[in-house]
Amino acid sequence: MTNILIHAKIFTQVINKNVRLFSMAENNRIISCRVSYKHILRELSVNRKDPCEVIRELISNSYDALASVIEIYPLLQYDGFIFIDNGTGISSEEEVNGVTPMDAFFSIGLSTKTLGKSIGYKCQGSKLCFASRKFALITRCQEDNESCWRSVIIDNPKDTLDSEQHNITDQDDTKPWLTLRKLLPQPDARTVAIIQHLDETYFKSNLKTGTIIIVIGLEVDNFSSYYGTDKDYPYIKSYIRFSTRHGDVRILDSERTGFSEQEAEHFKKSSPTYNDKCQLFIWNCNKEQLEEIPPGYPYIDKPKFLPGMEDYIWKTPAEIKQLRSGRFYYRKAQVFKFSGTMYSLVFAIDGNRRALDHYEELDRQGKKRSGIGFSSQRGTFVCSEGLKICPYNEIFSHSLLQDYRVLSDSKAMTHYVFMINGSFPLVTDRNSLSESSIKTLKSEQFLENIKKFLDQAWNESKVFSELIQSLRNKISEAKIDVQVKQFNDAKKLIRQRDNFYILDVEVLKGKKFFVPSVGEEHGVGALYTLLAHFVPAHSPYSKFWLRPLNFSGQGIDSLAAEFNDDELKEELKGLEYKYTFSTDELFNHPLVVTDQIVCWELDQYVEENNNVVADGDYVGEISFSDELKDIGCEITNIQNKAGSCHNSNIKVICLKNLITKTFQCEWRKGFSILASQSSSRKRSR
Repeated sequence: MTNILIHAKIFTQVINKNVRLFSMAENNRIISCRVSYKHILRELSVNRKDPCEVIRELISNSYDALASVIEIYPLLQYDGFIFIDNGTGISSEEEVNGVTPMDAFFSIGLSTKTLGKSIGYKCQGSKLCFASRKFALITRCQEDNESCWRSVIIDNPKDTLDSEQHNITDQDDTKPWLTLRKLLPQPDARTVAIIQHLDETYFKSNLKTGTIIIVIGLEVDNFSSYYGTDKDYPYIKSYIRFSTRHGDVRILDSERTGFSEQEAEHFKKSSPTYNDKCQLFIWNCNKEQLEEIPPGYPYIDKPKFLPGMEDYIWKTPAEIKQLRSGRFYYRKAQVFKFSGTMYSLVFAIDGNRRALDHYEELDRQGKKRSGIGFSSQRGTFVCSEGLKICPYNEIFSHSLLQDYRVLSDSKAMTHYVFMINGSFPLVTDRNSLSESSIKTLKSEQFLENIKKFLDQAWNESKVFSELIQSLRNKISEAKIDVQVKQFNDAKKLIRQRDNFYILDVEVLKGKKFFVPSVGEEHGVGALYTLLAHFVPAHSPYSKFWLRPLNFSGQGIDSLAAEFNDDELKEELKGLEYKYTFSTDELFNHPLVVTDQIVCWELDQYVEENNNVVADGDYVGEISFSDELKDIGCEITNIQNKAGSCHNSNIKVICLKNLITKTFQCEWRKGFSILASQSSSRKRSR
């Protein structure tokens, strides 16, 4: 038998279904395992999902280098950028893990970093710089006590760099500002402003040590649309805040966001990589100056409450008709230890409308702004060392979290963000979790901590529990078994409602009328339509009783005729029904096609001169008149953003009050109200 030595490994070979085992012999042949550095570099340099990922990787490196200041200068003329930090620099002398940081920067599979103590650890993210026409690195290392800067300049790095050819050298650079100018030939006005800013004075005043990276001709289509800062909502600024180490999810900023100070302080102390002191600036191409991007994930500001106005500003999920109009709010954060490693959880609830209003820069419903979608930034995410990595809504599919499974539905995600942070290993592209990370996230012991956290939120927060319950109801309402249960419950509950009798209409005597419930807008319409046929002609309130001709599930609720217009000779009116009329919610029909709104009750906070905001960018003002005294109000001064005015006013009628004014009634409390009042009296004793 012939022996083959393959780097101390014995292979088996199957030939014609006979297994023959090779052993050591004198005629050994050494098989050389080779790796094409150039081929792998080409793959790694374009291994990204986002055009700005190279910026993400460089920011992570700067944080690992303990930089206190980071500056980014987009070079729109050259489809590139200048990236500067004042960190420790890149050493060519001090070895870490058997390699110097400078060698590791240009190598593959070698790193000076340690998992759990830094963000990167495979030294692969920096290779994204090499998908370019020209690359330059200028650095000065604190540990090496260097007397001057060193620079490396490489043309077409993907094709030039090769591990088998020692063709990379760094040069002493006593005037890096001149090196910078030489790298940017024939600058236009945009580039000149940057060069003038990064002059000799800048280097001598601001940079004692650090790293400067210049990339020219980055392989990104439509470069300016991603790196330009001359727009209202620059993509790169939003990307830095939502998707880089500078947008650290562990920075809770309790005073601004409403997380507890104790939670925020615990987050600081529990992580060795926590850093909320680094300042990051980006060059504004229009203003020709640097603008600061604040550190920390952009959690939404806490509501600004006014004493006595809490309900007006913020209603819980159960108190609003449509969850998408919600402005509710809740914060919870916690640190826990699992298998010797610290993990942190952050749950921030902000109702859909509140979140849309705050995140002006995010795209929504086909309206492009920064280029980053609103829905892509909502839901559950896994984060590594504070950096948001990827969505992980599937965590709720585990049986342990079945009580919260509704949170994985797209309709639920618009109301919250849930950050699960730890030292999670990532795959090569740094956008996906490794097998070991997924194994941790699926571990029942790990999920027990998640469940405990969510259970606490359920028990301590009305907003959280009501949101879960409301979402369950909304998402499940289409299921037949749920509909059957709702039907049976409705039959029981309707008998327990408040009710009334009309005493002065002979045909209606002895008939019990039940008051509508929240969400029963068409119940309001049905009651209004029925009673409109029994209004005495001589009643001073007859003019408020239109005669509905139809009911519609789309558009305006009803077309209606005037009280005495039996032949339909006059122009028909647009009629809209609501349970509660409130100026706190968007009116979901254009005001210009609405003549009268009939609601069961007016919100107690509706006041003179309140603004009413409606579809179609129209607004109006609330007005109370003698004509509508104790019945309702009017919407006046109706106009849109373009300045167009609507000459007619819209009457808002409180049906409950109108019935009382028009008819002689006897009102009775329902069983559910009486029972709750009795229970309240017992508790107060």
